[in-house]
Amino acid sequence: MKAFQVCGFTKSGKTTVITSLIKHFTKMGQQVASIKDIHFKDFQMDTEGKNTFLHKQAGADPVVARGLKETDFLYGRQMDFLEIASRISTDWLMVEGYHDFPLPKIVCGKTEKEVDEFLDKRTFAIAGVIGNVKKNYRDVPVFDVTKKEDILKLSELVQKKVFPLLPYVDDKCCQQCGSTCTQMVEAIIQGDKSFKDCQIQEAAIKLQIGEKNIPMVPFVQNMLRNSVMGMVSELKGWEKGKSVKILIEK
Repeated sequence: MKAFQVCGFTKSGKTTVITSLIKHFTKMGQQVASIKDIHFKDFQMDTEGKNTFLHKQAGADPVVARGLKETDFLYGRQMDFLEIASRISTDWLMVEGYHDFPLPKIVCGKTEKEVDEFLDKRTFAIAGVIGNVKKNYRDVPVFDVTKKEDILKLSELVQKKVFPLLPYVDDKCCQQCGSTCTQMVEAIIQGDKSFKDCQIQEAAIKLQIGEKNIPMVPFVQNMLRNSVMGMVSELKGWEKGKSVKILIEK
């Protein structure tokens, strides 16, 4: 799953940029998930006094509400980005906000000053209101997503620049590539490294303990895969080419 974020101040054009990209990618047949980071102190989807609120107050976590048009999962706590992302499986994950998490970044702004507040080495594009007056700023391309040709160019840049999620091992050196994941994101965006330089890449085999993804180097991935597949291939019901999932309860 490839992920990037769209950052900027309120009314800078973030939502217009991200919804334009969602529409474009879904028309291409790609699956897209989105995360909106909301900073309002009193924000909550649930309404005090409603049945789901009472279920949560009684201790249920999560609470699931099914309506005629949607199904909502309500967790009674704030989740960090990686915990949310671990529950999503799609082609693209587009994140509005979360500017403090090290993802490839599109910066939105009304003015150069606003853009400068978010601009860093992870920025591969600038968009939003400023796209009406500029085409380039500090050697970063600027796009006006109200124009069809700019949406096409921005989507092409997204496909070129954005890569699958890194392991983000506590943002400390994982002793494999010699860099933190933040440094690796910066280096990839700047063209100094590629996703292949990450030694713990998105793999066909994944280990999860509780709700935490455990990174594994390729050698360990192959060892675990070969051991499991060697055993289950002898069982009745085995089908070549099918994925295998093993869940060990505590």
